[in-house]
Amino acid sequence: MPSTPWPQGGPRNIVLGEDVGLELGNPRNESVACVLWSDDFAAINDGVLTLVGPDFPESAGKSLPFGKVVLVGVEGFNEDTIYERCMELDHLRYNIDKEGFMLKTVSQYQREWCRISKQALRAGFLAGHLAEALMQELKKVPYVRCAELIFLTSSPQDVRRLREIVNPAVRLIAAMDKMAGEMDFDCDTCEFEDVCDEAEVLRGMREQAKRKAKRGDGLHG
Repeated sequence: MPSTPWPQGGPRNIVLGEDVGLELGNPRNESVACVLWSDDFAAINDGVLTLVGPDFPESAGKSLPFGKVVLVGVEGFNEDTIYERCMELDHLRYNIDKEGFMLKTVSQYQREWCRISKQALRAGFLAGHLAEALMQELKKVPYVRCAELIFLTSSPQDVRRLREIVNPAVRLIAAMDKMAGEMDFDCDTCEFEDVCDEAEVLRGMREQAKRKAKRGDGLHG
């Protein structure tokens, strides 16, 4: 990680089109972003960023594909807590406020679109600065014990391959999202039936949701 912290952006930290020095994960390009959790702390290299591809200042004036995987060592995840905590970890990216960096909202699931200003690139804004900001947010969460980051900027083909690798975990998250938002328990017609059958925590969530539906409560009631 960089030895010098990057300054905060403040309330007017917006990177307009004419100010963009680098785009990451533009919808016209490849992008994947996800948070993967585990209670096996030894499997996570705490505080480490692995960057595959060029760093940000090397790519000024370009639009790069972007892959981002957040590996988090957690405790206390079960059918009662897993959905809320997964959403909380995913939303931490919106807390990042660094001068010259802006995260744009995208409609596509598990994607991320970022803009970095020309001035920030000239001043030396690195992938490590972004990683450090995210690490700081993760370490504020009481159930997070360690975290490791992987950024990929090398090629669209590499990002597509990364998406294939993380797809099982992404489908699990999508299944939880559907389960939290719907009260339809017709498992035979659900596209995530195989995920629920294989994941113990999802089976627990499904049974808990059925019990609450019978009582007239919501999933989080």
